[in-house]
Amino acid sequence: MNADQNRSTLPRPLPGQAVAPRLPLPSIRLSERWFAILLVLPAILGIFLVVLFPLLYSLWLSFTDVNLLRTTGPAIELFGVRVPLFRWIGIQNYVRILDDPLYWSSLWRTLYFVGAFVLEATVIGMGMALVLHERFNGRPLMRSLLLIPWSLSRVVVGLLWVGLLDFEFGALNALLAKLGLIHGYIAFFKDGFSALNVLVSVYMWNQAPFATLLFLAGMQSVQEDLYSAAEVDGADYWQRFRHVTLPALRPIVFLVLVLATVNGFLMLDLIYVLTMGGPGHDTTTVSWLGFQTTFTFFKFGPGTAILYTLTALCLLLTFVYQRLLLARFEPEA
Repeated sequence: MNADQNRSTLPRPLPGQAVAPRLPLPSIRLSERWFAILLVLPAILGIFLVVLFPLLYSLWLSFTDVNLLRTTGPAIELFGVRVPLFRWIGIQNYVRILDDPLYWSSLWRTLYFVGAFVLEATVIGMGMALVLHERFNGRPLMRSLLLIPWSLSRVVVGLLWVGLLDFEFGALNALLAKLGLIHGYIAFFKDGFSALNVLVSVYMWNQAPFATLLFLAGMQSVQEDLYSAAEVDGADYWQRFRHVTLPALRPIVFLVLVLATVNGFLMLDLIYVLTMGGPGHDTTTVSWLGFQTTFTFFKFGPGTAILYTLTALCLLLTFVYQRLLLARFEPEA
């Protein structure tokens, strides 16, 4: 009787309407906790495969010894090819690279490159953001054109500046000579210090628009009432910038410094296109030294150990930035 009553309450199909068959599907009851775990599980697996596993594998690799070019030592035969086995050696890779004069010269060169790049990118990015924050005709167009250098691939950027700065066929030398500003062509990449500064300038040209974009977004989030109140109190432009804009941009300044520092330490493609670490080793940074050690000499253990020293430096400088910014921007009593 109850079954007949339940069937009588179901909606009846209209004349000529097809009725879909009802399949007996099993009902699965999950708690909210397990349902949430199932939802985030694909993302967790993706992060593990893309980020965590390569990170752990490379960290383990920095404590091992393997060289694909070595003809002696333990190995296995794979499809008729001799493949060397990984051998655990502890911290010997780190001890060896810290005892290498080339590593230390590359490290000082890297610190100079990163310091100059971070300073230029931050100051120029802030200046361009201040200009683009003002109201003037053509401001939307200027904001759009600003993103062109940053949107270009760094390989394309390197090739572009090779065409501009080449000693024999560079457009800049030809233009300066035609204007009578120079009597002989300038070899921008002949001297190591000059080539290193060219790398700093080219990389700043590529990355400063991103800092500008971040600073501009931070400036637009500052309330106009704060500027109006400061103007009523008699504050001029630079006083408003120092006491209103700059404290409000504290998180953006920290973010720009961290991102610029990390990008400066890991910059590799411009060196590959412009200088290949030369002349000699005068533009060899730690990232380029690690790349050469790993993929030119196939020394995977020392190469990853070299690059992990950059990771330690990035973490250390991030901590320093945080402490300095907190002390610098701490509100007055």
